[in-house]
Amino acid sequence: MLGRMNFEFEDSEIAAISLQSGVLQIRFSAAHLLDGDRAGAGEGLWQPVLLICKQTAQTDKESDADLTRILAAAGRVRQAQLHIAGQRLRSLPLPFDSDAGFVLELEMGDGLFGRLKGQGLALQALPGRSSTDSYQC
Repeated sequence: MLGRMNFEFEDSEIAAISLQSGVLQIRFSAAHLLDGDRAGAGEGLWQPVLLICKQTAQTDKESDADLTRILAAAGRVRQAQLHIAGQRLRSLPLPFDSDAGFVLELEMGDGLFGRLKGQGLALQALPGRSSTDSYQC
């Protein structure tokens, strides 16, 4: 039986990103999930999930440019780092919900890099979607 699952940003696949009324949603078509009790075992699941940035900050032209890059992102996440509540994270428990301020840095497989600042973050599994086992040799 699987315990608490952790979402790993790296190697997860972004299908689409949308922004509506200041709420940014990142839909992962294949999010890499690992059993929290067996971290580093190389096994896990691939499952669609939704990362919701409840309020994005757009304060200057530089952040507008980053937001434009983030909205254009799709495909495999090469590297990511989340700064939230005084921590630097590369994974999140599933589900996750916080009203804290955050900075999310994403580097995509094609080299695109973007930084997103905001307030409030949630991660949830997409209802009605099944997971697929992950096997790494």
